[in-house]
Amino acid sequence: MTAADAALALLGTPDGPVVVAEPGAWWTARLRVAGLRPADLADARAAAGLVSFLGARTPAPLRRRTLEAVRERLAAGAPLVLVDHNRPRQWWRRPLAALLLVARGLPPSRARHPAARELDGAGFRVERLRLAEGERVQVVLARREG
Repeated sequence: MTAADAALALLGTPDGPVVVAEPGAWWTARLRVAGLRPADLADARAAAGLVSFLGARTPAPLRRRTLEAVRERLAAGAPLVLVDHNRPRQWWRRPLAALLLVARGLPPSRARHPAARELDGAGFRVERLRLAEGERVQVVLARREG
């Protein structure tokens, strides 16, 4: 399963716009293809959120601010899907995952970032975590706490 498929499956079909935070415009385009409407600045509130740190060199303080900014646009109970690198659990998958990170200019340690704990600390309740793409990507579903 690809990360996009897993993320869209967890996101479901929200009843309104989806606020997107990512380093590029790939996810915004993917939402449109899936028939969902990305939120724009005119939308004060969004029905759901999608944050992707894949390929990004985002330092921890900026990651936190990004999650807090998305949280402020969501109503209580609204879903958020976070897509991030992951360190595979199976030892034989780790060298390939590390090599792919290095090829992107990222250190292998980037895969050990505790994304679910980070969401928990930013005012979200983690509900589900899926691994995709040979366990190299984690896709986390959380909901904004009241």
